[in-house]
This record gives sequence, structure tokens and C-alpha cells, in this order.
Amino acid sequence: MDLVVIIMMMVLVIVAAIAIRMTQTGSPFPYQKKNVLFSEPERAFLIKLEQAVGDKFRVVNRVKLVDLVQVENTVTKRAAQLAKTKASAKTLDFVLLDRKTLEPVAAIDLVNTESKQGYKARPDWFVRGALETVGIPHVRIKIRSGYKSAEIRECLSAKLGRGKLAPLNVKPVTPKGPTRPVKPLTARLADNVQQSQAVA
Repeated sequence: MDLVVIIMMMVLVIVAAIAIRMTQTGSPFPYQKKNVLFSEPERAFLIKLEQAVGDKFRVVNRVKLVDLVQVENTVTKRAAQLAKTKASAKTLDFVLLDRKTLEPVAAIDLVNTESKQGYKARPDWFVRGALETVGIPHVRIKIRSGYKSAEIRECLSAKLGRGKLAPLNVKPVTPKGPTRPVKPLTARLADNVQQSQAVA
């Protein structure tokens, strides 16, 4: 009988503690909607990245390293748990997926080089090592304004190999031509000679 009373008292204490905590915050879900999902450099980069890779790849963002790699069965349980914990703590800014198979093709991190202690300013040996082990290239690109899709494409080509990006459907930039036909150079020279003779 005493045990039942003790259990009832413990349940009451727990319920009271939960009620107090909920009244302190005013709501169990004290959240507001964020109006932007990306920072301005991330947004600008994402637009140019999608242009650079065309329709061959899908671009996903903020992917945890643990979603790209898995621990081998040959390691001990303790080593496996440690490896999972480390991989869970690492996030990649963007990942390219093959559009047909959805297989990860490359991982991309934006790097703030202006500050030595800024976001991902220094290469992360753990991320690089994990990705190299499973054969996924890790591309680090400096945060800056005025990204150009051709520059991003060239950077990715260097890491992925020319063959991976060659067949992409990226519209080439064609220079605008003149609005009316241009006379050949010899015809223009002849006109100039006739005008100078007429003036003389």
C-alpha cells in the first residue's frame, strides 16, 4: 500500500513539473516561422550552382555527413557509435545527387576565408577523410559576391572530372549580334575613299 502512495506522489510531482515548465514558456511550441531559409550568399550560390549543373544533377542542401556515409560492420560497437556521433555533428552545405539514381556525386561547402575562425574557414580533416574514403569529392568554394555559373562549373569539373559535366544542358551565352548586316571591311574602305575624293 505504501508503494502505491509513493508512486502516486512521484506521478503528481512529475505532472506538476511539466505544468510549471509549460506555463513558464506560455506554449509547448514557442516558435516563429523564419522568413528566409538561406543566407544571401547561400541563396546567390544555389541559383548559380543549379545553372552550372543543368538538369543532370539534383541539388540538396544542409545534409548531415551521417546521411552520406555508414559505418563498416568490421569495427567494434564502441568505435561504430563514436564514428556515428562524429558524422552526425557534421553538416554539408550542398550535395549533388545523380538525377536518375539519386546517388550522391559530390559534397560542396561554402567557406568564409575572411575570418580565420569563421564558418568552415579551415578544412575539416574528418569530413574530408570520411568523404574520400567512400569516394565522394569534397568541394570547398569561397563565399563571395557575384558568383558566375561558368566558374562554379569549372571548379566542379576539376573535382569530378571533365566527363561528368560535359553532357550537361547548360545554355551557352551567345553574344548579341548587330541588328543590321555589317558591310565587309573592303566595302567600307572603298566608301571612305570615294567620300574623301568627293570632298577633295
